[in-house]
Amino acid sequence: MLIYIIELLIILSLVLFVSSSEYNKYKKLVVFWVFFIALVCGLGDMLGGYDRYIYGEIFDGTADDRARGINLLNTSAFIYADKEKGYALYNYLLTFVTSNRYIFVLITTLLMYVTLFRHITRYSKYPILAFFLLFCIYYFFTFTYFRQIMALCIAWFAIPYAVQRRPIPFFTIIILAATFHNSALLAGGIYFVARSHFTKNQIVIIIVFSLLLGLTPVSTYLFNTLGGAVNEEKTDLSVSAVGGARIAYILEAGFFLYIMLRNYDSIGRNRLSLCMFNIALAFIFVLCFFVRFLDGGRMSWFFLIGIIYTIAEILGKEPKWGKQKLIVITVMVVLYLRVLMLWGMQLSPYKTFLTNGVRQGDDIEERYEYDDYYKNDKFYRPVFGGLPQR
Repeated sequence: MLIYIIELLIILSLVLFVSSSEYNKYKKLVVFWVFFIALVCGLGDMLGGYDRYIYGEIFDGTADDRARGINLLNTSAFIYADKEKGYALYNYLLTFVTSNRYIFVLITTLLMYVTLFRHITRYSKYPILAFFLLFCIYYFFTFTYFRQIMALCIAWFAIPYAVQRRPIPFFTIIILAATFHNSALLAGGIYFVARSHFTKNQIVIIIVFSLLLGLTPVSTYLFNTLGGAVNEEKTDLSVSAVGGARIAYILEAGFFLYIMLRNYDSIGRNRLSLCMFNIALAFIFVLCFFVRFLDGGRMSWFFLIGIIYTIAEILGKEPKWGKQKLIVITVMVVLYLRVLMLWGMQLSPYKTFLTNGVRQGDDIEERYEYDDYYKNDKFYRPVFGGLPQR
């Protein structure tokens, strides 16, 4: 667990002691930190739970299929991701680089973080604050939800085209993202709100309406429809676990909404800021609408960039030790530590794949490990080049 605390302390120190105007002075340190957290994630030995195992099995199976000369469309990746051909093709192409699941995870993680770094530095004037927010809210999810994060990374390239009102490149990118994860189609809504201007009263009415609607069977129907594109098995589990409203979702949505409305008049009104503000509202709307579902929060991820940009813009105008800034920082740290504690064995004790063996008492490995050869030799399958010999 110590390594996760070190990651947090580094970015927390930058947020507290480096002013927004000094980013260029500390840019190399920020780059190092992003590379560091990416490596911690990418080198992790099957951390995060079930998803790494299923993605690893699909990739290994695809490499085996190519070694046996099986037709592209009949490989494991295309059978599994029959509706997301982009992700399937990504798996197939990566088998030309490696046949080892650990290298697959590492390469995928590094690609994700390079893209996230590009988005943060491209869109936000306050990269340190933006990285801090992204890290606290989203870091641990990058350990496991590869397909959706890759789709998210692609979808965020479309934002400038929404601002410019260029539908063809915008929806082309969204459709491409959807070939990695169908839920990316939700991001298509960005185009229709990119230049909208909502008053405070309208915002409150819309969000309250989304929450009330989320408590009705309408949300169940839509979650079944949209969630099936995410993962049918998990959707069934999430729907079966429907109960009262999830307090954590309401608190998170309410907190961000309060900060945004409190600073409503000071938020920039240039086209990008307005678009990001509306994307942030979409994040809150979706979070409230799917408030009763176990995996409802995942539906809001494509709008997370709006929260990151808007809150960073608000805090970037605060004094270094401003009261509001300290409150937001404290809440973000609590969110980070909450996930760290809740995930338990899925994250700790930390172990890389650079050493053989498995973590003691890892019940996830006991349940989902599909290839026991990896326990004794992490690199028994070719690391770079070559196909597996069975």
